[in-house]
Amino acid sequence: MAAGSSAPKRSSGANGKMYHWFQTNKHKLLAVDIICVLVLFFMQLFTSTLQTLTPEIINAVQISAVVLGVLIALSVVWKGIVPLIICILGIVLMNYSVILPYYSAPELDGVNLGGTRFTYPLSTPAVAGTAANTHFFLGVSMVALSITIAYRPSLLFVRNRPEPLDSEWSKYTVWNDHTLLANGREEHSVPVKNLMTDMERYLLWRYDYVLAGIYGSPYLVRPGGLVPKDSTLFRDKDSGRVMGKARYTGFFM
Repeated sequence: MAAGSSAPKRSSGANGKMYHWFQTNKHKLLAVDIICVLVLFFMQLFTSTLQTLTPEIINAVQISAVVLGVLIALSVVWKGIVPLIICILGIVLMNYSVILPYYSAPELDGVNLGGTRFTYPLSTPAVAGTAANTHFFLGVSMVALSITIAYRPSLLFVRNRPEPLDSEWSKYTVWNDHTLLANGREEHSVPVKNLMTDMERYLLWRYDYVLAGIYGSPYLVRPGGLVPKDSTLFRDKDSGRVMGKARYTGFFM
């Protein structure tokens, strides 16, 4: 984790409670996803095997498929719009595969050649079953992709992926203002601004942290922080500017 970064702040109201509930129950939600996909798979086999279903049964199957789809979507609804959209598309494909065999009754078409009419099937149970299986497994793949994006996006990263801009500063520790010595006494500290020139103080708004040498080790110090009086600032060898983590993108220090 880059120095100075923090988790997104969540409101303490209803949204914050919902987010906390999803965060603490995410493993249970993923288990529910697996169960729902398995149930949808058996429902798809059921409708594919039994071609003659009553309207009551097929309505119950459709309602059950919608409920299972909603349960699947719950696992990613709090993770952002991108995984949610991909998940919804996958759920639609899986639900379509469940009801496709019921609505794909055999149809015949024909053509006249030399006064003789030849008929051929436009749809057969075998074709409907193949289409249903294809839609189902494509839907499962999209649901799996959405869950991966939501929970483990690092699995999709390619090798030799460029490091984030803030990764350079993640190796440094953030310095706390209070300095406690081994004997229990606090050493006299001074504002880090006292180690800068007037021009550097004027440009201090550009920094999120400045890099300072404290007790022989580099630390990231807040612009308004305190450091031991014998500390030093790291400066660029060529320009002589103070080195530190930029607050705004575009300022390279």
